[in-house]
Amino acid sequence: MADFSIVLTSGAQAQAIKLKQQTPEWQGKCLRLYLAGKGCDGFNYGVCFDDREEGDLSFMQGEIEVIVDTPAFEFVKGSTLEWVDDERGQGFLVENPKHRSFRGKFYKRKFWQEKLTGAKAQQEEQPIEAAEA
Repeated sequence: MADFSIVLTSGAQAQAIKLKQQTPEWQGKCLRLYLAGKGCDGFNYGVCFDDREEGDLSFMQGEIEVIVDTPAFEFVKGSTLEWVDDERGQGFLVENPKHRSFRGKFYKRKFWQEKLTGAKAQQEEQPIEAAEA
């Protein structure tokens, strides 16, 4: 398990535990933070329950294991995941203090494109070994 700076608030931890208890197919899965896309205003983030894959970074926050793929980690470290249930909707909210750094034409720079897509392609070429139970 890696020790990196992603925080899962106590409310988010409690809700993740509750969701896993209520949904049998999510039991035994980790909480994945991922990049869902990129727009002019920066990255769009996603959170879901998923299996750990080769190359994922993982850490424990209370009873919840949070995972991030290696290419995305560069862009999400320092983020806080919280649970919201208000006028914005209901779900996990990702607060990234570096979000402004990734706005505009940032992603179009060749270096960053290769950083995101190249590392992911390398991971996909490597065979994935079955995790031991």
